[in-house]
Amino acid sequence: MQRIAVIDIGTNSIHMVLAEIGKGFSYKIVDRIKEMARLGDGTFTSQRLSPEAMERGLTVLKRFSMLAKNKGFDPILPIATSAVREAKNGGDFLKLVRKEIGLRVRVITGEEEARLIYLGVRNSMDLSKFPAMIVDIGGGSVELMACTEKRLQFVRSLKLGAIRLKDQFLKSDPPDKKIVDRVERLVDQTLKKSLSKKRFTHCQQLVATSGMAGNLAEIIYLARTGRPLPQIDMATIELGEVREVEELLKTKDTQARLKIPGLDPRRVDTLYPGVLMLRLLMERLGVKQVRLSDKAIREGVIYDFIQQHQEGLRAEQEIPNVRRRQVLLLARRYQ
Repeated sequence: MQRIAVIDIGTNSIHMVLAEIGKGFSYKIVDRIKEMARLGDGTFTSQRLSPEAMERGLTVLKRFSMLAKNKGFDPILPIATSAVREAKNGGDFLKLVRKEIGLRVRVITGEEEARLIYLGVRNSMDLSKFPAMIVDIGGGSVELMACTEKRLQFVRSLKLGAIRLKDQFLKSDPPDKKIVDRVERLVDQTLKKSLSKKRFTHCQQLVATSGMAGNLAEIIYLARTGRPLPQIDMATIELGEVREVEELLKTKDTQARLKIPGLDPRRVDTLYPGVLMLRLLMERLGVKQVRLSDKAIREGVIYDFIQQHQEGLRAEQEIPNVRRRQVLLLARRYQ
């Protein structure tokens, strides 16, 4: 049985999933771990990863790598997205990770990020009824994917992530009304331009991934039922509920926001711009409801790994003996 670890180095959080790949190329998630390292704090105004953020990121990656190795998960597949991709010293951070931990991190484009997210969602959710849009509102960027269950049709990666908007515009507490209006116009005009393509206008259902969407759903479900949300995956939230939470976040300062039931305190300063983005997207698409998926880029990396290594995985299952398996694979290669 092949055991792999996937590490997703995001702008806001660093995630690791540990997975076992079994017969028929199916997989089982053994463990999920997340740390909000806030690697991208300040990056989108200074164009650099701060020394403090790099140290936080390195500490988390050391712990994750050691945990994966101690549990026998190999290979470890680390990817990095917006913050590392855009920072002028992102390469320095990657060299440090390579030197200190021995991990070779793959920095992916926004388009590749979208493809992997689509793979993760498509293989865990029914997208057969209508053309869909998947949205992933991250810390640095927002990925929009027009798709069907069979293929990814169109992709847009927008530099409108929650940490980016917070760092560049929403600096006062609570947010200044004039600045909020300016941000709303910027986001709405960007969405209008991006959604003008036919493949986007035909989307009839919206699926949201990301921790931001999950925390929003937790707040809404708690207000709706008085109980914690039992499972984020497949939960649905309504446009009216999104508007209510947005208004609540917009008018309160940090201390008042911290009292909102269900709000993750680590998202107290970044949830509002993410909710603003989701509300404007729903209005632009004309949808009244959004479904949530807790499967996204990390699961996409697992599916991608399986697709690229089917021959080796099949041989491992058929021929447990390592030496015999290597001989057979070598023979097949030179046939």
